[in-house]
Amino acid sequence: MDQYYTAIISALARGLPILGYLPFLGNNLHHRYADLAQRYGPIYKLYLGNKLCVVINSPSLVKEVVRDQDSIFADRDANIAALAATYGGKDISFSPVNSEWRTIRKIFVREVLSNKSLKGSYNLRKEEVRKAISRVYNDVGKPVHFSELSFRTELNVIMNLLWGGILEGEECDRVGEEVREVVTKIVDLLGKPNIADFFPVLARI
Repeated sequence: MDQYYTAIISALARGLPILGYLPFLGNNLHHRYADLAQRYGPIYKLYLGNKLCVVINSPSLVKEVVRDQDSIFADRDANIAALAATYGGKDISFSPVNSEWRTIRKIFVREVLSNKSLKGSYNLRKEEVRKAISRVYNDVGKPVHFSELSFRTELNVIMNLLWGGILEGEECDRVGEEVREVVTKIVDLLGKPNIADFFPVLARI
């Protein structure tokens, strides 16, 4: 990336004092970033509030960042919603890449993704899929909400793995709907900008 270091320093999409480039982004971010790439090149920087952001708009540079230099660029800049939902970025998604993160990842891979764990939960997953197919068959002629069906199946698999039991009937519908609402709200908040993300000093207010 050394050959692009000078370009990063000089290629600045200028905005307004304090606000930076925020007022000019518009609704179609990908279009705006593509337009800026035409003007400033495949890699440039801009300020969103007082936060400096570097935009990469080239497949070859993206490949170098996410694959060849992943150990340098692996840390994620968690927004305020992510920090709140993960107790300050303590989970595997938002934790900084350090010894603690490597320990979490090692445990996750060993306990969840290893061949032994997958084989151990195979019959459970197979049974829940069979039940889901059976529910679709029993409701033949009626609309099928695949998102709800798949969410309910996944929820039962996770609950059985964690606590050794599943939910059935009205209780499953009630708990499933509550969990679904919470997950939907969290995902929605993670994708929405917060003023504190661009002006971190406001997070203390």
